[in-house]
Amino acid sequence: MKAESQRKKIAVVGCGVAGLTAAWLLNRRHEVHLFEKNDYIGGHTRTLKIKDGVDTGLAVDTGFIVMNHRNYPLFTKVLKQLGVKLADSSMTFSFHDKTSGYGYSGNTLSTLFPKLSYYFMPKHLGLVRDLARFARIGYRDLQSGYLEGKTLGQYFESRSFGQNFRENYFYPMGAAIWSSPVEEMENFPAQPYLHFLENHGLLRLTNRPQWKYVKGGSRSYVKTMLKDFKKKPNLNAAPDGIRRTTDGVILRKQDGEELAFDHLVIGAHADEALAMLDDPSEEEKANLSVWRYQPNEVVLHTSETHLPPDPKQWSSWNFLREPGDGKSRPVLVSYYMNRLQNLKTGNHYIVTLNAGASIPEDKVINRTTLTHPLYSEQALASQPRLARTNGKRNTWFCGSYFGYGFHEDAVQSAVEVAKGFGIEL
Repeated sequence: MKAESQRKKIAVVGCGVAGLTAAWLLNRRHEVHLFEKNDYIGGHTRTLKIKDGVDTGLAVDTGFIVMNHRNYPLFTKVLKQLGVKLADSSMTFSFHDKTSGYGYSGNTLSTLFPKLSYYFMPKHLGLVRDLARFARIGYRDLQSGYLEGKTLGQYFESRSFGQNFRENYFYPMGAAIWSSPVEEMENFPAQPYLHFLENHGLLRLTNRPQWKYVKGGSRSYVKTMLKDFKKKPNLNAAPDGIRRTTDGVILRKQDGEELAFDHLVIGAHADEALAMLDDPSEEEKANLSVWRYQPNEVVLHTSETHLPPDPKQWSSWNFLREPGDGKSRPVLVSYYMNRLQNLKTGNHYIVTLNAGASIPEDKVINRTTLTHPLYSEQALASQPRLARTNGKRNTWFCGSYFGYGFHEDAVQSAVEVAKGFGIEL
């Protein structure tokens, strides 16, 4: 739906990458007001500065970290317009089971086979064979439509992929990518998963894109965007409610004050968006209620306890299976920031999801909780409906849940909102 071209007063509620990008584009022609529930703008774009010690002033990302030009074309364009600089990163994966001691990483051949015994270990040889076979047939199955209607578990069963490949590589890797419990991955729709892998150069073993990180931390692009706004953002300002009128939208603040706007853009998660609306339509209820989210504790720390015991196996992403872990626990994955952001520092900086109390407190720099969408056939089916209903009742939705849950998806959804107002990136 197209909005009128004359200057409008627009509220943007939820200022993660989607809401902020939509606001940044709309601000070129309209009066935009930002409302954010947190005490900072950026959502999962969350960069922390080290406050003391040998690395004082160092910027470390704890949410969004890497992108590449091939698969993030719109975000690339945003960064280019902002003049934000990038540098080369790497994407490698390690797995380690503390109970059995079994583990490997994809850094080099010697870390894929870290011991001589791995060359004679049937389950590991099966994993490597399945990995090569998946790289060979996965793309073909994606293109042929073979995956349609299948979960990952059903697909792997039909193609006779081994249990070790599933349990000790593919499901953990997927859980790390989507910050999801491992058990959720078996029921993850196969087609969008492999489509994501192909889009990100992870489905095949050759011709992979060069990954990049934002110099100075991803927060750099948020700061640059905010310079374009004349009005200061409203922080700690989650609306108490929102209702639509024949003329526009009324936003009710926590203190009861009501503010009138011509249009409303909601950049919050789908469940939060639905909860904000005093008067959701049946269409909005159907589209937004199917989305579920997984809260993940995020800890920035300097402890090596959640990395593989052999430093040679330390990778960009490190999946750890602890004794007694059931598949249903939230994913336990650590991002080794020295590798991802090429940090030349006195300490090792790690971002770990869902570590609980297992990290020594004197090594903890920061704790927070971020939520990530969980994907199902019902949730994915709502995406085209959401796009078609945007603009009705002067209300627009955007967010990473319009795609696969990543930065480019969020930016794309924001660009589509701006197009509804006749504004191009």
